[in-house]
Amino acid sequence: MKKTAVIFGAGEPNIKQVNLPADCLVWAADGGLAYCNTLGITPDFIIGDFDSLGYVPENAVILPVQKDLTDLEAAVTDAEEKGCDAFYIYGGTGNRLDHTLGNIALLIALSKKGKCAFLCDCNYTVTAVTNGAIHFDADERGTVSVFAADKEVHGVTIRGLLYELQNATLTNDVTLGVSNELTGQDASVGVTDGTLVIVKNHFSS
Repeated sequence: MKKTAVIFGAGEPNIKQVNLPADCLVWAADGGLAYCNTLGITPDFIIGDFDSLGYVPENAVILPVQKDLTDLEAAVTDAEEKGCDAFYIYGGTGNRLDHTLGNIALLIALSKKGKCAFLCDCNYTVTAVTNGAIHFDADERGTVSVFAADKEVHGVTIRGLLYELQNATLTNDVTLGVSNELTGQDASVGVTDGTLVIVKNHFSS
């Protein structure tokens, strides 16, 4: 059974209700503590340099402001060290595109280690898949976009979406995988060699 980490960052707190998985561990990364407080969630661990939060909470792991990783990556690393292999990240998107891209990079890194991770926003969910597949149930709606995380990824197969692919090669400089559509049937996106970033928008195109 996967050990689940739920991590709250200092980005846009636009999901107003979070149902925590059973037996998960919860991290607040810097300003993510304010997000937790808004939701009525008490984190198990608090970590950061607290430049976003504006004060240093009790029982926190304090990081230097000048460092080679973000507060959210530090939370992810701590969760890995505590044995977590499934990750749900909230407050990891918003008006700081650089941080959003950095958090997508974390999804890619976790996927390459064989772990599953999701970057959750009220408008979309982002994940990454390495040498595997992700499935969508028939009752799911919205658009699905697929991007190569590596220079080339091979064996890309898309089934059950409006536009299908079979054993294709994608590169990281094309828009071929943008804005596909769920069609009311079971669907999947898979890859045999490489890593895909998959964005599921919660609305139709």
